[in-house]
Amino acid sequence: MSDRLTLFRGDREIQIHFFGRAHTGGDVGIYLPQDKVLFTGDMLLGGISYLGDGYVGEWAQTLQNLKQLDIDLVLPGHGPGFRDLERIDYVQAYYRDLHDGVVRLKAGGATAEEAAVQVDLTHHGDTLGVNQAGANLEAVQRIYALLDGTAE
Repeated sequence: MSDRLTLFRGDREIQIHFFGRAHTGGDVGIYLPQDKVLFTGDMLLGGISYLGDGYVGEWAQTLQNLKQLDIDLVLPGHGPGFRDLERIDYVQAYYRDLHDGVVRLKAGGATAEEAAVQVDLTHHGDTLGVNQAGANLEAVQRIYALLDGTAE
């Protein structure tokens, strides 16, 4: 099975890439190599995506995989395009920290509701504007469901 499909429209090369699971199990990116433009859909926004139905534990690696492309411009599913690719690093770090923090809290016996209040991601304040402890409850519940094997 291939993770890339290449199409041509005239002399324009259009690549469709599967980088891994992120917002959904079937996220793909559309890459125009001549222009170095990547269309990401909801897999990558300019900041933190809605995580309540995604694969937070895999998302950072998925974003790492897309960074293998030579990208000048990201056109996300929502919001303006961006050229500051360091944003991807910030989002990856947030997703890793959220997932790891929730896993630790769950292992310590916290409910999803408690973990959503207790997880502290304020060290992402300078990069992503996280100003208070806690995380979206739906995101935490999704992480719990994936850890418990009750979500697909």
